[in-house]
Amino acid sequence: MFSARGPRQELPRRNTIDRVGAGRMLAPKSGQLLTSTAFALLVLFVFAIPLENALVLPGFGTFGRIVGLAAFAVGIFAVIEKGKLRSPLPVHLVMLAFVIWACLTYFWTVSPDDTVEEILSYIQFLAMVWLIWELAPLPRHRVNLMQAYLLGTGVSAVGALLHIGAAAGVTRNSTFNMNPNDIGLRLALSVPMALYLAASEKQDFRVWLYRLHMVVAVCALFMTGSRGAMIALVGALLMIPLTFRKWTFRQKAVMAVVVVAAVMTAIAYVPASTWERMSTTGTEITQGTMDARTVIWRAGLDVFLEHPFFGVGAGGFPVAIQRNVVTAWVAHNTFLSILVELGVVGFAIFVILLVMLMHSAAQLPVLGRSLWLIMLLTWALGASGMTWENTKPTWLLFGLLSADAAAVQVATARRRFAPNAFGSTAAGQVAHSPARSRMLRGLHAKMQKAGIEKPPSWERQ
Repeated sequence: MFSARGPRQELPRRNTIDRVGAGRMLAPKSGQLLTSTAFALLVLFVFAIPLENALVLPGFGTFGRIVGLAAFAVGIFAVIEKGKLRSPLPVHLVMLAFVIWACLTYFWTVSPDDTVEEILSYIQFLAMVWLIWELAPLPRHRVNLMQAYLLGTGVSAVGALLHIGAAAGVTRNSTFNMNPNDIGLRLALSVPMALYLAASEKQDFRVWLYRLHMVVAVCALFMTGSRGAMIALVGALLMIPLTFRKWTFRQKAVMAVVVVAAVMTAIAYVPASTWERMSTTGTEITQGTMDARTVIWRAGLDVFLEHPFFGVGAGGFPVAIQRNVVTAWVAHNTFLSILVELGVVGFAIFVILLVMLMHSAAQLPVLGRSLWLIMLLTWALGASGMTWENTKPTWLLFGLLSADAAAVQVATARRRFAPNAFGSTAAGQVAHSPARSRMLRGLHAKMQKAGIEKPPSWERQ
């Protein structure tokens, strides 16, 4: 608001695309207490994702679930306080379609109780994606969420190295009462994030923290003895050659030191029995059963042939194969699990979702494109040996990627169609002379400094 005692100043007019972009990229205002509180709870929830079973409150569930429900509740009130709701993206609608189809499978499921539990999980994951979209419109917000995830995986990694919360008599490290394979894949997903933040961070202290995280995470991953997580880590480390040409000489030298430090630390901490287990990865894939996974997959394919189009119902895989393998195992393969439980229809929706996410990631600049494509690859490699369609890290990845891609695309559109001094867009117009361009930049800078005009979103990021 401007003072009534002074002359009324008119704000510069903006075109349609600029107004749409401003609506999509609107950051939470500092005066909105509920928005700030909801975002803080969302950050705490993301921190708790790698530590899912570390703290369980009797009668309430895990700490992460409690914080997530609180974040959603406060987020609803925050939207009411702001008075506006961000329009969903097409990829969000596909996620919604996937969850709706999972809900419909209740009418023909082989295990109603498991289906209800699975549906409730999917609804919670969809709520998490919405919270990310609504509360993290700017890159700095999504960086905060990635930092929270790194902090959580860092605590998990230190716990693995120190055997905190590990079950007695278990050869593979099951820190905080979690499955070693789940711990390993969570740690593998943190490596590309750490590389990305280290490459884009300006403060040396934080850069070294990200590098330290990579060393600790890799060592802890080997401590889990998870062969699937190790394969996923190979995919995660492809982030290095993809971005190598963008690094400075100093960054390349430091990364070489980090790699050497990680190797030496792993050799010192990881027991010989774990190395022996990891060394059998190739043999298990070519000649073995991959810890009976091939038996489970064969039984799952038999069930799929009996229910090809509509599936056996969300969460119904273990019950459906029980008569073939005696034990009610989960699929240990995300894609097969979706195919058997949701049929060809649900599997097609999920494939469309992945294709849309990959297409969105491919439109980003080099560093962001490398991050999200490698994250998807790492997830796919790990999910091929685990049942991860109903886990928080999977939907956190989907939510962050879609929000990040949308933000960059809107910023690019605003740069392209930003109005010039004559009220027309820059696209298709003859370039101004250097003197006129300098004059216009100076004029915009003065208007922004005076508070008459807001900086464009890509400068505020």
